[in-house]
Amino acid sequence: MRPFLFLIALALMPQPGQAQVNDDGLIIATCRSGEGCHCYLSNQTRGALATVVATDPPEGVAHPVFVVADGVMSWSTGSAHDLDMIYGGEGICDPEIFDPSEARLPRNGLWHLTITGHELDGCPPQVAAAMGGGVVIGQTVSRNIRWPRPFSPAPLTADNPLAQDWVNRGGGRWSSRVIDERGEGGGFGRVTFHVSILSDREIAQTSVFSTNALAVLGAGGTCTSTTHATLRFGG
Repeated sequence: MRPFLFLIALALMPQPGQAQVNDDGLIIATCRSGEGCHCYLSNQTRGALATVVATDPPEGVAHPVFVVADGVMSWSTGSAHDLDMIYGGEGICDPEIFDPSEARLPRNGLWHLTITGHELDGCPPQVAAAMGGGVVIGQTVSRNIRWPRPFSPAPLTADNPLAQDWVNRGGGRWSSRVIDERGEGGGFGRVTFHVSILSDREIAQTSVFSTNALAVLGAGGTCTSTTHATLRFGG
């Protein structure tokens, strides 16, 4: 598929905050072989989408699905759930709440997470060593990830029972609060995760631990420990 046609197709997809069904009730499905599909409610008419596909929409089908599969655009007479099954998914393709032009969705498979940086701010010297002692720059861990649909970065915090739902911040940015504890004396402890989807093969992750418990003890203000990591797709 020619690049400029793909850009036109993305422009015709729903923009953030504008996802609604038009009179045709069309769904756009973006699919990858072996990974299934992601589906979006179109705010464009059948005629508008037809301008970027060489073939006409199928006749006699009330709600044809506009498909972008492995870089090729076409129409499908089957349901979005059928398409997901055909392309290796589980037969589930509920509409997403954001559109694919924000960022390319990460691929399923092996991912390598590498710690790339660590900073402390406002932490008393007597606790700084303890706060950063467990962080090893360059340390890498690997895991197989199959991202949920509708998409969220939930697998990144799946092993933490205290993790809350991830919030879509737009533009491929997501955040989740893992711990948020508050004491009677005004003390607090908070851990948050932030990720930014850079491409379908790279994700930037930042975890932030902050507490003012030491201030309650007269040992300084809010202490913040920030750890940066990069996830890269390994196949």
